[in-house]
Amino acid sequence: MKSNRSIPAGKSFTLKTLLVLCLLILPAALHAQTAPDGASYLRQIEKRYENVNTFRAKFLQVSKAPGVVKTEKASGIVYLRKDGKFRWDYDKPEVVMIVSDGKTLWIYQAEDKQVMVDEFFGKKLKRFPYTFLKGMQRLHEDFDAYVLGTKGKMVTLELIPQKKLKEIVKMLITFDKETLLIKKIQWVSSQEVKTTITFDDIDITSKIPDSVFHFEPPEGVDIVKADTP
Repeated sequence: MKSNRSIPAGKSFTLKTLLVLCLLILPAALHAQTAPDGASYLRQIEKRYENVNTFRAKFLQVSKAPGVVKTEKASGIVYLRKDGKFRWDYDKPEVVMIVSDGKTLWIYQAEDKQVMVDEFFGKKLKRFPYTFLKGMQRLHEDFDAYVLGTKGKMVTLELIPQKKLKEIVKMLITFDKETLLIKKIQWVSSQEVKTTITFDDIDITSKIPDSVFHFEPPEGVDIVKADTP
């Protein structure tokens, strides 16, 4: 069933926050210690992800908008591939699936019985130099890295963009200095929304089949087509 209804206003905050993460990886800003240490860590992380082609993990997303008392929390499982395919399956507080095969984007909201479909998403994706795995080797060319702090084997870096970014004002990344895997990403958007995503049970060795990145809308749901690019 097709519909001209737009996505409910209450949902757009979380969805936009997530899509920024899907498209833009690991930028940042704040204050810190010495640049050489940060640059060295960044090079190590780039080297670590050089041969990482898939990423699967449990995630917890916490978002706080300015002037809003309540903090939004959501959790689920994320699947990513270096070729631009991704899937974010939210199970709490409600079922939401955000899926892309690199060409089409599906956003399914079970509670609203609605699927937003963007068949031009692949073209839009090409406008972005970074996805979660793609472009990792070039981070040092675009960001200045600083060590913000360490706690045990965990290190937090801030990456200051050398050029102003449209959607992201600043971001922090926390990684395990033994495995060099990123465990947490925190950023502030241009609308001053603060979002933190923490990853757990990370798997970067298992293959993820193409079928994971395709979505068939259930019968009886409204299908909302996105505008052309």
